[in-house]
Amino acid sequence: MFYYLAILTFQIVFNILKVFEIKFTYENQLQKLLINSVFITLVSLASVFFSLDRLFQGDWLVIPFYVCGSVFGKYIAMTQFDNPRFKVFKFLSNNKKDE
Repeated sequence: MFYYLAILTFQIVFNILKVFEIKFTYENQLQKLLINSVFITLVSLASVFFSLDRLFQGDWLVIPFYVCGSVFGKYIAMTQFDNPRFKVFKFLSNNKKDE
């Protein structure tokens, strides 16, 4: 069970960090982007290592945990963290409806 929870956690963290990578790139925050890239690499390496290790042992049950962690991570990143680009889009689209 440890491996499944580790893979799920690593995938959630990886996908949250990927969303932050896009955000930092868009906002041109180089220092945060570089630090984020280090963590993305470490988390993805751990996730792939544990996943492949279990798959090579014939444990196919890791696949749903890998996929669910990915989806859940994206969901958390998109709903729980601030997205200034969407706020600007929403503000502009509401102003066009008023005209």
